[in-house]
Amino acid sequence: MVISDEQYRQFRVRTHHLAQRLPAQQLLTAAGTIGFQNSPPGAWEQAVFNRIADITAAELRAMLEEQKSLLQAWSFRGAPAVFPTQDAAVFLNALVAEKNEDPWIYTAGLVPSLPQLGIDYTTLLTVVGQATKAVLADKTITGKGQLDAAIADAVAADLPAAKQAAWQQPSPYGAKQTLGEAAVSFMLRPASFQGLVVFGKRSGQSPSFTSPQHWGVDWPQESGALRELAWRYVHAYGPTNRQEFTKWLGCSTAQGQRLWALIAGEVTAVDAGSVLTTDLSEFQKTVVPAGTLRLLGPHDPYLDANGRDLLLPDKKLQRKVWRTVGNPGAVLLDGQIVGVWRQRKQGKQLSMTVDSFRPLTGELKQKITEQAEMYAVFLKMALKELLYQ
Repeated sequence: MVISDEQYRQFRVRTHHLAQRLPAQQLLTAAGTIGFQNSPPGAWEQAVFNRIADITAAELRAMLEEQKSLLQAWSFRGAPAVFPTQDAAVFLNALVAEKNEDPWIYTAGLVPSLPQLGIDYTTLLTVVGQATKAVLADKTITGKGQLDAAIADAVAADLPAAKQAAWQQPSPYGAKQTLGEAAVSFMLRPASFQGLVVFGKRSGQSPSFTSPQHWGVDWPQESGALRELAWRYVHAYGPTNRQEFTKWLGCSTAQGQRLWALIAGEVTAVDAGSVLTTDLSEFQKTVVPAGTLRLLGPHDPYLDANGRDLLLPDKKLQRKVWRTVGNPGAVLLDGQIVGVWRQRKQGKQLSMTVDSFRPLTGELKQKITEQAEMYAVFLKMALKELLYQ
């Protein structure tokens, strides 16, 4: 089967709930599609703005921090992500590596220091997990550095005297940090997959961390969570392949192969990769209203995996959207990226700058203005200025 570029884009727009904003009652449906990365902080709120009608950022934070129907934790690629609490088995537990499936992309950097610590990877993960569970059993810690230090101290208390000096030596990974604290920082991601640490209520510019139990949440340990993780990925990003799936997870080749094999009987090969067999008929539908525009935030799920050439064919322009650091937002029109945008907040005032990749017609400006004004309302701010470069 051949899937055209337009069919591919239309399908992704619909799957990511960007064709038409859903009612607030369907927020968990949108969040459960493939989760919302929350890096930089607030990215998940922008993602919801583009998918859900008649809701504000303040109401979203209440769902996350008070109602707790949403949960934030380190998830795919070790990045903080927000997803339905009821789906935590998919976005956390399913990511746990089995024997000989480590390290992940975000723990690989620690491997050269393991001989210096005198601790192997598996043992280190075990002791950091035990310390994390003990430290966060009945408390919340504000600040990532403070969390690293508290857990590192707990690990050090149980280390043999011969390993104490290595644990306390300066870290090559960051200033004002011990090697032990750096080791903890690396290992907190896989500890998150084990359900040992989640994000608590944000305190100003600082995140806070605690255990799920102290946060007051629980979730079913579903046996089908591993297969569900792979299934949701292919549904969100097909046509795709195992290599792209592994890259999106940030895991080892071995783990990617194991998870991908769980849906081997549920996918069909097409010209550009694999899609879910149950999705084949959906690619024939073209129901996205023409002229649909969204102001996607950095790392929006729609932009987060394979298919960059279909979203933006120009390689030079791709470098403006997907940067090494400091990604801008993307102006999305009918599934294609037609520009980038940035925002600046001062008090209760919002300023936005748009860099369009195509001629700015009156109609395009009007659509951008409408979305910018809606975004200001979502934030409960006033749109001070909207500039074009």
